[in-house]
Amino acid sequence: MAKGLDCATKLTATSAKSLKAAGFDYAARYLPTSDWKGLTKEEVKAIQDAGLKLISIFEKNSIKASYFTLDQGIADAKEAEGYAKLLGQPKGTAIYFTVDYDAQTNDMAAIKQYIAGLNRTLVDYEVGIYGSYSVMVAVKGLVKYYWQTNAWSSGKVADFIHMYQNKNDARVSGIGIDFDDIKKEPGAWNLEVAPATKPVVKKYTVNKLINGYVNAADAKAKKNAKGTVKEGTYFIFNESDGMINVTTKAGAPGSWINPADNKGAASTTSKPVYHTVVKGDTVSELAIKYGSTQTDIKKWNNLNNDYLIKIGQKLRVK
Repeated sequence: MAKGLDCATKLTATSAKSLKAAGFDYAARYLPTSDWKGLTKEEVKAIQDAGLKLISIFEKNSIKASYFTLDQGIADAKEAEGYAKLLGQPKGTAIYFTVDYDAQTNDMAAIKQYIAGLNRTLVDYEVGIYGSYSVMVAVKGLVKYYWQTNAWSSGKVADFIHMYQNKNDARVSGIGIDFDDIKKEPGAWNLEVAPATKPVVKKYTVNKLINGYVNAADAKAKKNAKGTVKEGTYFIFNESDGMINVTTKAGAPGSWINPADNKGAASTTSKPVYHTVVKGDTVSELAIKYGSTQTDIKKWNNLNNDYLIKIGQKLRVK
């Protein structure tokens, strides 16, 4: 099993080499939300030159239940992505967001809302979560990467995690570190990602508060509504009979909506929206994606009745 460490101490070329010589393969370090413990470009180079794989952590004040809200998740994702890009972190790698306290059962709903904000906003990186055994179990299936701490876990270890922090407050080569067992590839910077092979995930914009349904049939009939879907941009999980299943987490089912409920929400004074046609695009799919209609797209772009479009063609879609 590969060995990892996490620490607040900035690593130098010398200390990074010492840790590599001590048998460590991975080093988890903090994105620069604070100067004293935040990564720099020079440290990134020192870590990678030493042969250590780098793992990103984002942490601010995630030590109490009140921190975890949807809006905080959105804000943290934006901030984390900005730091990661400035440091040259490769797209497709992980950023671990922390639940750094003994979260109780009543806190999990708020933590899930926070994760929904992360998933909705983080674009170029994958979401990882750090926390206790209870947190790991509660959020299973909501993120791609899991890092469990032995703290507050009562000796239990989840069987699906990528990293396990098994020892705290140790010293190696004069540096205060925590020990981490690497159980699966944890989304480190050295992970090679081939963006061209990643599936294209469609998105759909909801312009106002609309009804959400359990299935497509109910959405089409506009009956048996189960909750609502707020204004925002969502991933499309499925489509059936003109209805759309929208979700905040790509690849996970969400709520069925009727696109007809979304009509008329956009301001008539808003600027037109354009789309450049790529392979596989159709007018019907573009109408669904942008919350418009085939008839409107035809009218705006002087299309014939066959709705023929070409790759590279710029279309007004909203």
